[in-house]
Amino acid sequence: MSDQGWHADRDSRTLRYAGRVLDPERWILLRADEAHASSYDGQVAILTAANLFSRMTPAVVLDIPSVPIVAPLPWAGLDLQDHILKMMYRADPYGRFECRPHRGQDYLVHLGTNGAERIVHGTGWNTYIGPGPSPLRQAAAPNPIGPAMAAILVAAVAFRTNLDSYSETVQLNGFDWEHSSIDARSTELLVDPELGNIWTVGTGSVGTAILYFLTLATHGFSTVLFDMDRVKIHNLDRSPIFVDGHVGSPKVEATASWLAQCGLMGVRQEPCSLDDSTLWKSREAGTPDLVIATANERNVRSVIETAFPPIQIYGTTGSNWQAAAIRHAPLTDPCSCCLFPETDHAGTECATGEVTRKHERVDAALPFLSFAAGAMAAAEILKLTLRGFPFSPNRVVLYTQPVVRVAKVSLAQREGCICQHRSMEVHRQMIAGSRFAQLLP
Repeated sequence: MSDQGWHADRDSRTLRYAGRVLDPERWILLRADEAHASSYDGQVAILTAANLFSRMTPAVVLDIPSVPIVAPLPWAGLDLQDHILKMMYRADPYGRFECRPHRGQDYLVHLGTNGAERIVHGTGWNTYIGPGPSPLRQAAAPNPIGPAMAAILVAAVAFRTNLDSYSETVQLNGFDWEHSSIDARSTELLVDPELGNIWTVGTGSVGTAILYFLTLATHGFSTVLFDMDRVKIHNLDRSPIFVDGHVGSPKVEATASWLAQCGLMGVRQEPCSLDDSTLWKSREAGTPDLVIATANERNVRSVIETAFPPIQIYGTTGSNWQAAAIRHAPLTDPCSCCLFPETDHAGTECATGEVTRKHERVDAALPFLSFAAGAMAAAEILKLTLRGFPFSPNRVVLYTQPVVRVAKVSLAQREGCICQHRSMEVHRQMIAGSRFAQLLP
């Protein structure tokens, strides 16, 4: 396949969604000074930005120093510059990725606390994009959410403006999702927080993005991966995990391989739909601790909800340039069938929006939306380990146009839904003993 054909295939869903891609002749330059590039916050931002931009355009330049990757990142000890170049070429073998200083026509993304007219900075839960210097106070504990969201949101702004200049200032925190920073010590994560046994139902774009951002914070979880699909070229622009070498492989196999390379132990593959899984059908009380539900086929929501599930946290994207994090706490929140009623085709749109062209219905989403949904859901999962959870309503929606803004809108219970009729006592028995059962009434 030629590079033009490969990129056309990879970018097909972005073209269906937005009608365009970034100009492949315009270089995007990611810059960070040595101090920022040597820090955990800086490395999360650089890794996320390079991963995302290299899936949106074949022309990405690094202006970062050669420094070792720091713990608790999975690649600690490796050279940051070398690792990122290899990562980008695995994602796009036809890309033009190199290291050099800034040139006049480059689209500059300056990652750090100061040093440019406009900066991109994240630390702890907090994200800032705007004129330097950054107003954010340095977080004491490693937390990937603020730095990752900063990288994701600057990519969203770059795409929305089509690499034109902009004056928008963005300030947001991923703790209570307010447009302000949060500094309380009580909000800081533990080192390598324990998340227990997570069952990941759907390892597509958002499912793999959630796992990606979790691994930037902790190895403290095991997971079972449920998915019956194989990786296709058009999956590569939205998943931070899938690379060209994964094309044709089962998604669960590719995801498990990537997690193993990150040092995660206790990964099990279930290469089938949830309703065909013997493991799911034989699920015992207290298992799992958490469900990440990002599948969108075979009425998977009904399959989950009829089995008295534990807490569910996942992300979604929508057709209006938005991403969301959604929580279903049993016995407290409306269930997932309240939001996604059972249908003949089970089009829940949980990982992507649906776009119709010439009577053909396909899944489509912009790359930064899938990354955003993954980071937002990962934030909610990491907060399970903090006293006082939850800290926001059960649905948080991020809009990326015409400006970046967040809306917190609680889910409503749907009349006649399954959750109104199932036994609360049986549900309590099924989730008793799970790690986060104490969070429930």
